[in-house]
Amino acid sequence: MRWGIALVGAVFLLASPAARAGGDEGDGAKAGASRAVRLSSVDGQVQVTQDGVVIADQATTNLPLFEGSQIITGNEGRAEVQLEDGSLVRLSPNSTLTLTKLTKEGSGMKTVLVLNGGLAYFELEPSTAENSIRVSFDRTSCEPSGFTVVRVSEDVPPGQMAVFSGNVHVERGSSVQVDVHGGESLKLDAANLDRYDVVDTIEPDSWDSWNADRDQELNAESANQTAATSGAGINPAMGMSQLDSNGNWYNVPGQGYIWSPYDAQGQGASWDPYGFGRWVYYPRFGFVWVSGYNWGYAPYQCGSWNYFDTIGWGWSPFLGIGGMGSGGIAGGCGNPWWFGNSGWGYNIGNAPRGYRPPHRPKPGPIHPGGPTRLTRVAAVPVDTRNPTAPRAPVHGTPRPVTIAGHVVEPLRPISTRPTYAGASFGTKAVHPEAGFDTSGSHPVYTGRATTAPVGRTFRLGGLVVAGSLQRNGIAADFQVTDLAKTVPVHFEGILPDLFKEGKGVVAQGKLQDGVFMAREVLAKHDENYMPPEAALALKNAAAANAKTAATLVTGK
Repeated sequence: MRWGIALVGAVFLLASPAARAGGDEGDGAKAGASRAVRLSSVDGQVQVTQDGVVIADQATTNLPLFEGSQIITGNEGRAEVQLEDGSLVRLSPNSTLTLTKLTKEGSGMKTVLVLNGGLAYFELEPSTAENSIRVSFDRTSCEPSGFTVVRVSEDVPPGQMAVFSGNVHVERGSSVQVDVHGGESLKLDAANLDRYDVVDTIEPDSWDSWNADRDQELNAESANQTAATSGAGINPAMGMSQLDSNGNWYNVPGQGYIWSPYDAQGQGASWDPYGFGRWVYYPRFGFVWVSGYNWGYAPYQCGSWNYFDTIGWGWSPFLGIGGMGSGGIAGGCGNPWWFGNSGWGYNIGNAPRGYRPPHRPKPGPIHPGGPTRLTRVAAVPVDTRNPTAPRAPVHGTPRPVTIAGHVVEPLRPISTRPTYAGASFGTKAVHPEAGFDTSGSHPVYTGRATTAPVGRTFRLGGLVVAGSLQRNGIAADFQVTDLAKTVPVHFEGILPDLFKEGKGVVAQGKLQDGVFMAREVLAKHDENYMPPEAALALKNAAAANAKTAATLVTGK
C-alpha cells in the first residue's frame, strides 16, 4: 500500500492540538466549548444565530450548535437537532429554539432547551441527576423521567403540552408541580399561574405526521447498523448511524475501523474530503468547515482522513482530533475539535501525493445591520467535485479489499436479514420446541411455540386486519396478521397518516397478556419501510395459502 505524504499541518494536528487549524486561524479560534450538538436535518428557510450573531442565514445540515445557539424556522422551514444521548428536537415552521445550557460537568451533562415560540416535538431520553435535560417554554419547564415524546406549542402563551408517550414532571412558578403521562395533555391558564388542566386526550396537529415520518426515516436508516457503530458509548449525535448507510466499514488489524464513503469510491485521488461544503464563521472559532454531504458530520468532528491505494479516501475514528483510542469509536472520538481550548483544525492524516490541504478563509469584519440584528455572516461555499463524476454515489457490490497488507471484508449489518423457508431462518436452524432461534445476537420468534417473548421488546410486522381498528381517544386497538396468524395490538399515541386497514405496518413494543403493547407504530404503503423478513413472510404466506408462513415478529 502506498500512503503518499503526511501533511505538515496534519503532523502538527496529531502532535500538537493547539496547532491543528492548519493555518489561517480566525478570530477566537482558540475559544473552547465543552459540548456541541448537531443540526441534523434542514428543510426550507432556517436561520441559526450564536450569541446574537447570525451564523447561517440559510442553515444547512451538519451545522454544529453550541450553548447560546438559536434555531429559527421560517414560513416553510423545518429543522431537527440531535443531542449526544440520542434525544431529538424537531421544529415546525415559524418556531424558535434556544440552546440555553449545554455544559459538561464531570462525567455528566446539563441541558436546557427553550422553545421561544412556535411548535416543536421533543423525543427525550430520561433526565437524571448526572445527565439532566430540561425543556422550558414561557414560564413552564418539564423534565422526562423516562424516554418521552412531547409536543409543545408556544404559539399562544402560556403554551400547551401533549405527551404522546412516557412521562414528564412539569413545574410552573413556585406553585405548580404535576406529572403528565403518555396520552395526556396539559393546558395552562394565561391569567392565573396556579391554574392548569390535565386531560386524558390529545388533539391531533397537522405536523404530527411529519414527526412520525421523520421517525420512520431514522428507523429505516438504523437497519444498516454495523458493529463499527453499535458499541456502547457511541454518540448518536455524532451522526454515526448515517455512516453505515453511506459507505463501507472495514475492521483492519492494528488500525481498527476504517470507513470508506460511497461518494469517494471509484474516484481515487480526485475526490477530496474537503471538496464539497462551506466555511461558516463562528465568533468563538473563526471559520469552521461544514460538509455538504448528508453523512458529513462525524468524520469532521474527530478522527482523521487517510488515503489508501485500494479504497481511496477513508476515515478512521482512532487517530486525529480525538486522539488515540483503543476501545472502539468512542475512544477515538472522545474529544472532538471543539472540546477544550485548541480550536478548529482540519483532520487530514496521510494524503496522496500532490494533495493540497483545505484553505481556511480569514474572517472579515462584522458591521451592525440595525438596532436589533447584525448583518449576515457570509459563508464561503466550496465545490471542487469532479463534474464528470456521478452525483449519486455508486454503491457497488461489497467486496474484500487489501488495507495495510490485510485482506478485509466490508462489515455487514448486525440485524440479520433472514430468508424464511418453512422452519428455517437463513442458514440457522430454528428451535421449534422453544419458539426461538437464539444462535444469533437478535432472537427471532418463529411462532412455532405456544409461548411468545413476553416482557421483551421486539418488532411486529404485517398487515392491519380490515375492520379491526377501534379508537378510544388517543388509544387505538387493532390486529396485525401475516395471513397465517393474527396478533392484537394496543397503542396509545397518534397513528401515522399512512396507517390504514389492509396496509403494511411495523410496531415495536412488548407482549403482555396476549396483547402486543406497542410503543411505536410505523406505516407505509410499500414494502421498502417494512423489515424484509416481514415483507417476504407475507409473500410466502399468500403463496402457501397461509399454511407454511413464518410469523413476522422479529427480535431486537
